Amino acid sequence: MVRPLNFALAYAVDSFSMAGKIMGRQSAGQGLLKAIVDMWPAGELHALGVFSGEAKAFGEQLQGLKFRGRLQWHRGPPAPLGDRLGALYWPAPVVPRLAHARNAQDPRRYSLFGVTHTLATVESMDAVAVQALAPFQPWDALICTSQVARDVVLRLQADYRDWAARELGADRFVQVQTPVIPLGVDTDALRRTPATIARARTALGLAEDEVAFLFAGRLVFHAKANPAPLYQALEAAARRTGRRLVLLEAGVFPTPAVRDVYRAAQAALAPSVRIQHVDGADARAYASAWQAADVFASLADNVQETFGLTPIEAMAAGLPVLVSDWNGYRDTVRDGLDGFRVRTVAAPPGAGGDLISRYAEERDTYDQFVGRLSFATAVDVAELTDRIATLAGDAELRARMGAAGRARAVADYRWPVILERYLDLVEELDGLRRAAPAAPPVAWPARPDPFALFATYPTAILSDAWTVAAAPGSGQALQTLLQLHLAKALVDEHLPQATLVALHRLAEAGAPSVASLVAAMGGPPAVARRGVMWLAKFGLVVLTPA
Repeated sequence: MVRPLNFALAYAVDSFSMAGKIMGRQSAGQGLLKAIVDMWPAGELHALGVFSGEAKAFGEQLQGLKFRGRLQWHRGPPAPLGDRLGALYWPAPVVPRLAHARNAQDPRRYSLFGVTHTLATVESMDAVAVQALAPFQPWDALICTSQVARDVVLRLQADYRDWAARELGADRFVQVQTPVIPLGVDTDALRRTPATIARARTALGLAEDEVAFLFAGRLVFHAKANPAPLYQALEAAARRTGRRLVLLEAGVFPTPAVRDVYRAAQAALAPSVRIQHVDGADARAYASAWQAADVFASLADNVQETFGLTPIEAMAAGLPVLVSDWNGYRDTVRDGLDGFRVRTVAAPPGAGGDLISRYAEERDTYDQFVGRLSFATAVDVAELTDRIATLAGDAELRARMGAAGRARAVADYRWPVILERYLDLVEELDGLRRAAPAAPPVAWPARPDPFALFATYPTAILSDAWTVAAAPGSGQALQTLLQLHLAKALVDEHLPQATLVALHRLAEAGAPSVASLVAAMGGPPAVARRGVMWLAKFGLVVLTPA
């Protein structure tokens, strides 16, 4: 029996749609959303958005996924989610504003949890580091998609705590939960059969005796994987074994100039290897590349990566995987069982202080920063050559590794399995939150009441002791003004028209004080006071200081 969904989603189009992109972050978000719909196709889904257009986009995306349930849309942080929904999921490290907004109501109202993607941008480093301090709570969490991602998170937070203690004398810190939960894949969609393999190889013009290695992803040598080691190793293996090797590069070049850089490198480094570009923007061709390949290869060498989704997709497709021993690949690919991991070496600590400074000071772009780091990272080309030669010459080994990887993907990386771990996490956070002592609301320090923050702007401040008298003939003027956009534009739930009319009638009854008006209106005093000022703004009442 499927457990109920116990968290709400914070939605942004850029985090849940792959339209026009081949990015792991969007692929993971789209996969998560599809898995939620598959598990709860007729359930109730709560979502939070900032912009009104997002509600329409989300509804259309859910409709495309055949969601038959009910969408509850929240603008801004939701009210108490209730016993069933104990957390809000943010598709990145949770931003402090969400925690501040929750704490201003009740720090125990619900938990917040997010997920790591790249950890190399200054924005992501800042987002992770600040979670070591309030406004976050121990019942909040940051899901780390790999062990190396968790290592980076804990290092950033430890450094931030050390700085705050040394420079600010801080001695109270927060440790959000940092579970390691990988991303998921749709293993059914990636299944291959002999028939689909044969059709795809025919479509791509692959001969029976050609061994096809597949790289799939962004074709950017500075921010994903420099292809030179793979070109060099394929060339060396082809010469050593005499086999016909093909490299399918499935993806999108960001610019024609980058495409030309790749082609020049291919001609110089792998003249004996047939390298075929498959357009990643062509869904049919891209799918064919996955079906036609014999081996998947991803020699990532870039700190832009933290998990690496494509090797999991390759395992789900039953392909042996040949990857660098790098980041999250180390968690997912079992060396010698699902494929091979190839040794990597990076420059030592102390060799990059000037690079992070240049990036932080905006003298270098992000692309330049991660690119410079990648040029100080090496994949062992000799070992890579040996592994390519071994896989190219042993079809039984390829089949055995592919079957092992497929079984692992189905057991450990299907989205329903990952979602169950999300549900477990929310239950654990619920336990921490409910066990914590009650706490009063905590003011958001950098977001004070604006009428307090800007109190020195006006000549005077409205006092409850002031009297309010209706201006002569203002009844008709009120009705006129409520028809004019310049007066009624922001007359909404935060300042209802009915409140304005009721306040004016009370003022017509005989110059009451602001305090008596507020008392007579009931409801939020702030709304009544803003209503008095609206009437004064348009000359409908006269305010007299006590």
